Amino acid sequence: MTDSNTTGERRNSESRAISDPAQFPDLPVTVVLDRIPVPILAVDPSGGIVFANEAFDELFGTDRSERADFHLQDIFPDQAPEGVNVADMFLTTVATRADSLWRMTDKTGDVVQVRASKSILRRAEDDLVLVALEDFTDQLWNDPKSALR
Repeated sequence: MTDSNTTGERRNSESRAISDPAQFPDLPVTVVLDRIPVPILAVDPSGGIVFANEAFDELFGTDRSERADFHLQDIFPDQAPEGVNVADMFLTTVATRADSLWRMTDKTGDVVQVRASKSILRRAEDDLVLVALEDFTDQLWNDPKSALR
């Protein structure tokens, strides 16, 4: 039988609960981004997904082990017009404009409608695009004026 005090100490040391804002400098940025309950995605200029948090995994049905060679093109439907690279269009759009709507697909191929923020990174010389995604799938399916109905 495990002592409840020992279990509580182990949980606290593993989760590293943030009770004091002074603890932020000690946390790696990926730990902070992973704890945000909004899907976060970091993409390099070639469209390679270099980071996605747990909320992204929940929305798209992925897990970290599957994302070793994951590419932005993997989450866009194959219905793009010929000659249009949707991944490039996504990177260009989110680098300059906020709240753009995108039609993506999850691991099973189901459509996921998301609104992407403008890139959170501020400097023009940053090589990555870091965006927050908001799932709009349910709202669009339930909107009587939506083209999805």
